[in-house]
Amino acid sequence: MRQRAPLPHPTDPPPRRIFYGWYVLAASVVIELFGLGFGIFAITTVYPYIIDAFPQWSRTLVFLPTSLIILIVGALSPLIGYLIDRYSLRVMFAVGIIGQGVALYLFAHVQTPAQYIGTSLLLGVAMSGVTILPNQVLVSRWFRERIGLVNGIVLGATSLGAAIAPALITRIIEASDWRTAFVVVAALATLPPILVVLTLVRDRPEDLGLQPYGAVEGAAAPAAALGGYTLRAAIRTPTFWVFAAVIFLGGMPCYSHNKHILVYLKELGFAPIEAADYKSLYFFVSACGRLVFGWLSDRTDKRNLLAVQVLLIAGGFPLFFLVPTHRELLAPALFLLGAGYGGLLPSVPILAVHYFGRAHLGTILGGYKIAYDLAAAGAPAFTAALYDRYGSYTVPQLWLTAFAWMAFALVVFGLPRRLTTSARLEPADQALPAARTEHG
Repeated sequence: MRQRAPLPHPTDPPPRRIFYGWYVLAASVVIELFGLGFGIFAITTVYPYIIDAFPQWSRTLVFLPTSLIILIVGALSPLIGYLIDRYSLRVMFAVGIIGQGVALYLFAHVQTPAQYIGTSLLLGVAMSGVTILPNQVLVSRWFRERIGLVNGIVLGATSLGAAIAPALITRIIEASDWRTAFVVVAALATLPPILVVLTLVRDRPEDLGLQPYGAVEGAAAPAAALGGYTLRAAIRTPTFWVFAAVIFLGGMPCYSHNKHILVYLKELGFAPIEAADYKSLYFFVSACGRLVFGWLSDRTDKRNLLAVQVLLIAGGFPLFFLVPTHRELLAPALFLLGAGYGGLLPSVPILAVHYFGRAHLGTILGGYKIAYDLAAAGAPAFTAALYDRYGSYTVPQLWLTAFAWMAFALVVFGLPRRLTTSARLEPADQALPAARTEHG
């Protein structure tokens, strides 16, 4: 006779369930991997083929979509941050993903500069609801602990998508054409992200009767959760502006390289698939860097970690001067720059929380995203304009190297270890008094 399983003893602890925030994190990974990784980076992969298809177009025009898209995303960031703090992230994701898919499909039918620019404008507006800002806010709501790691995972997904996209899209183009590739990319950027938004994403743990990961059940919320700097209070501190300058100057070499690397390698004689694989290597290193630096940020001094990231950028970028005559330096240059770039972006939300708290994180990150997007939009346009004027990448590379070292100097000499106030944190709906800095 089969024995019945023993009933649980009343004092036995209940079986542990997987915290729902991990499902939300997985959804953010899919959104970033497909929605963003296969979005903006699909366009940059096609640039060499656009140059061949429309030889009469200037480099400035060819690279214009990246700048337009990112400028629009940056301009809309304060509005997106405002909406994030007040309305449903699920709705914002859904609208952005569908709009982005439509815009990517329209790129497959571009024939004129006007169509090229108009489609870029549509993609910029749609991408505002899919980009890094809403994902960073979403995971920051669900996690009080391991915030560096989870932000590193989300941003690593973007780099992983960017690593997969060049190799995959270039092979699709070589087997068919660039217009067919855009149709495939439109499907990849739409279907997986919209599925996880509809099935997994929930705006806040409180919507499911849960607390954020790391919050002590029944205990009062920590001061950083109850209060923090408003954007108005944050911009009255020098730290806000120094960090914004670091984001801009440190990002310029990275975002120029992201968009121009395939054209640069093509001019050096690299075959299309070989060049795409090197670009994929760069973004794979970046993805690993985001995970590693995100994990380290939970365990070490955040400002010093930022200094290491910017130093990697400043040290790695000048190696590209030597690549035309020493091709063996290409991989080390990509490794150093990719690792530094991988760490820089997760540092934005991590240091924003570190300096200014969580209460108004959406609006403060919206402010910082302007600096990030100005670099991401300005760097490729800046490089293309100087290329059109001087006929090579040498002059823009000199400027971008100088920007990186300026960013390093600002981190070392301009950023404090932490902000302190003469009074306790005020409630979330009140501005804080002006802060003093503590360099430690």
